[in-house]
Amino acid sequence: MNILERIQKRFIRLSRSQRKVAQFVIDNPNLVATHIASEVGKLIGVSESTVIRFCYAMDLSGFNELQEEIKNALTQDEDSENITEVFPKKIDNTINEMMNRDVTSILNTLEMVDPIAFNKTIKCLHESEFIYILGFRQSTPTATYMTSILKNYRKHVKQIQHDMEDIVQQLSNIDSKSLLIIIGVDHLFEDVLTVAKLARNKNAKVVSITNSSLSSLGDYSNAMFAIYQHKQNSLETNTSLCSLIHAMIEGMIAQNKRQYNDFQKTSELIESNFTFSDSSLKTS
Repeated sequence: MNILERIQKRFIRLSRSQRKVAQFVIDNPNLVATHIASEVGKLIGVSESTVIRFCYAMDLSGFNELQEEIKNALTQDEDSENITEVFPKKIDNTINEMMNRDVTSILNTLEMVDPIAFNKTIKCLHESEFIYILGFRQSTPTATYMTSILKNYRKHVKQIQHDMEDIVQQLSNIDSKSLLIIIGVDHLFEDVLTVAKLARNKNAKVVSITNSSLSSLGDYSNAMFAIYQHKQNSLETNTSLCSLIHAMIEGMIAQNKRQYNDFQKTSELIESNFTFSDSSLKTS
């Protein structure tokens, strides 16, 4: 297990300031390997001593050893880097490699999930009267997916379209009984922060899913989750993202299985009746 993998595994046990260093190392290993500790600290926004304490927390002798470990990790065979072999090698190499990468991406994301934040999120999903979901740019399809699944189990779920001129109008009724879920795993734009601020000013709960635990969205979120990214691979990111969303929804359902199962059965019955009525009209 190389240093980057060890950091991911130990991430949730680090202090808040050490997590900032850890995420920066994971996201920018080449930069850390070629700059001195004080410069890295300035880039992260922490002191040099915090960077050194992070090294000690990782059982390293100091920053020099961290750099050596990173260089060793970066020189590993790219094809085998961060791949957990869970499928038989007799399967075609392409599907073997890609599905193993997906599994590894999900496991690395799991290591970054704060259990307290996760439990808080599923409680908000269960208790909030209204749920608004906003996906920016490449995250829009994922927001659509989450909206569609949630509508199978509860009412008052709405996907917000990200045309900035309309967002304020779409969120005009958001209040303390509402939960806003922001999905933004590509570049963070100022309008994302504007939406989060608007929701918090109206006392709504905010849960954000981003590509970095250092995201500024954390300042305006009740809970924030970072998705593991392997060299900015959007396909692997989407796999981890959908897995996290699935876990959140399953956690919500577990709060009251009978309530959600009854709602799903009723929805299916209504949909079936509408389909039957429509077919009858066409044949009459």
